[in-house]
Amino acid sequence: MSARSRVLVVEDDERFAHAAALLLRAAHREVVVAKDARSAREAIAEGERFDAFVVDLGLPDEDGVELVRWLAARAPHTPILVSTVARARATILDAVRAGASGYLFKEDMARRLAPAVEELMLGGAPMSAGAAQVVLERLRTTSDEAPRASLTPREADVLRELARGLTYEQVAIVLGVSANTVRAHVRSIYEKLDAATRTEAVLTAIRMGLLEV
Repeated sequence: MSARSRVLVVEDDERFAHAAALLLRAAHREVVVAKDARSAREAIAEGERFDAFVVDLGLPDEDGVELVRWLAARAPHTPILVSTVARARATILDAVRAGASGYLFKEDMARRLAPAVEELMLGGAPMSAGAAQVVLERLRTTSDEAPRASLTPREADVLRELARGLTYEQVAIVLGVSANTVRAHVRSIYEKLDAATRTEAVLTAIRMGLLEV
């Protein structure tokens, strides 16, 4: 991973913002801190480019989930990691559905933030144990109702390679496309299959006969 990769940290608590910046800079990331949703939006609107977003949900001027949704729409190829104290099941699922690729409780930040961002940028979905449990529980209780959309051949190719455990970058090499193109396909796959994670997307596609692995 490039030592010049840039991360936007959206955090209103100065202590957490400072700690996050220190942890990420120690991992050779360039860090920009936005204290609220407005500052984050302005940074994106001004054309600043980032390789990852770290977003707190308890922002003073906007629901963090809404900012996650806006970032996912405005910068669809940039992965988003939620860093928060929010543990409610609905909040976790809402954030993932809005576009978050990872969900980290702040109590885990000191030991997991830097490796979580690394994993995120490699196409992973880092989550604190409690958040992962919520997502898995949702997977277990997902309805068997068939999705109304089908996958394109290229989307099926992407999902098949992800099912093998490849990262986005590895999938891109195998398929001869860019990692950003892979990310765009993954977002489309998640939306079509009403899935929140790679595992859920793969299992749903197999169950509905849309994918053979």
